[in-house]
Amino acid sequence: MQIFNDFQSVPLAYHNCAVSIGKFDGVHCGHVRIINRLKRHADKLSVPSIIVTFCPHPAAVLRSDSGICPIQTLERKIEIIRQFNIDAIIIINPSKQFLQQSAESFFFGVLCDQLHARVIVCGENFTFGHDRTGTPESIKRYGQSAGTEIDIVDSVQIDGATVSSSIIRKLLKEGQINEANKFLGSPYQITGVVATGDARGRTLGFPTANLEQIETIIPKHGIYATITTINEKQFASTTNIGTSPTFNQNSPRVEIFIHNFEGNLYGKKLNVDLIQKIREIKKFNSKEELIIQMKNDIKQSEKICKEHILERR
Repeated sequence: MQIFNDFQSVPLAYHNCAVSIGKFDGVHCGHVRIINRLKRHADKLSVPSIIVTFCPHPAAVLRSDSGICPIQTLERKIEIIRQFNIDAIIIINPSKQFLQQSAESFFFGVLCDQLHARVIVCGENFTFGHDRTGTPESIKRYGQSAGTEIDIVDSVQIDGATVSSSIIRKLLKEGQINEANKFLGSPYQITGVVATGDARGRTLGFPTANLEQIETIIPKHGIYATITTINEKQFASTTNIGTSPTFNQNSPRVEIFIHNFEGNLYGKKLNVDLIQKIREIKKFNSKEELIIQMKNDIKQSEKICKEHILERR
């Protein structure tokens, strides 16, 4: 899969293509349906398949106070899209000027005049252009005028709910990892760099990796069963997201105890898949009581993770 950072750098060999445009934040089950439909059109016409996406999130560009965090890193998004054998991805770093252009200008000036799109595939809730005037209905009109085929893909429904990035964000912030993972189609992953902590976990007999520089949504505080990848090897792990009230430590952290692992991880980037929430954060009466609970958490996490690691093999 080729990666381009603007429309001008796309070679002629990738023109006359099948295109899908969107934030693809999370690359969830709804996005997967769109990508599969895109690939089907490209294969039928024997033309390149191209995804146009954005980084950073357009809402963060238009409103600096939006506080919006992506569901996944750009690297993770590329990794997932690559699995579908898409020919190219165009990653736009959008300026306010770019985002404020009219939908008609973007459709005809970019998709038609620059990429010469043969087919455009998008979801039924997709909007683009200034004031979101580019809707599936207007895209169909533009396509009819330009002689471009437009394919509007129905949303995916799971348990009576429409899969969307916004509902996944809500579920993550509520700590509903099982539901979020169901909509994502794979475990929610956080990525960060291991930094020096206060070594309290080591004194308790459970040395933890303190994860910082996390760019994506940090789920609701709690103890989670997780799978941590180190040098392409998966380890069951137990992750504390939140404070340590037993020790009056009120600054939230992401601390990971990696089962059956020894080694120096400081400065290393870790990918941590959240599998299931085990319990809420609570204050214990003593260090000894906390240790007993931690042993129970690790035992439960080990059982949960073992099943998931086996499923991936």
